[in-house]
Amino acid sequence: MVREFKIRRTPFKVWLGVIILIVAIVLVALHTESYWSLLPIVFPILLLIDEQMTRILVQENGDIWLKRGFSGSVKAYGVMRIVLRKKDSLLKGRVTVYYTKGFLNFDPADLKGFLACAKERNPHADYREE
Repeated sequence: MVREFKIRRTPFKVWLGVIILIVAIVLVALHTESYWSLLPIVFPILLLIDEQMTRILVQENGDIWLKRGFSGSVKAYGVMRIVLRKKDSLLKGRVTVYYTKGFLNFDPADLKGFLACAKERNPHADYREE
């Protein structure tokens, strides 16, 4: 059976910046009376919906799929190595999955549960902490 994990949500300070940007767009649209300039507000809303729909699926054979809402999915077949990054890392996610065609970064909400499930389903992969 496939195990499903959620990704960690975007920090509040990022959304505060997005809200400030939306307010600025609205003020410019009201000041110039050009209401077509309100159209860029749709993009942060679509990003929020995409983030809410994103799921990490760990398959029975150890493959890891990242299913996104609107932006498609990434299927990591043949997982060779899973690296847990430190919190001060400059990379995007706390977990990097190396598979046959590349790598995948993400940040699961339940980090310990994800790693335990991945180790159980794919014991031959290399698990590290960097």
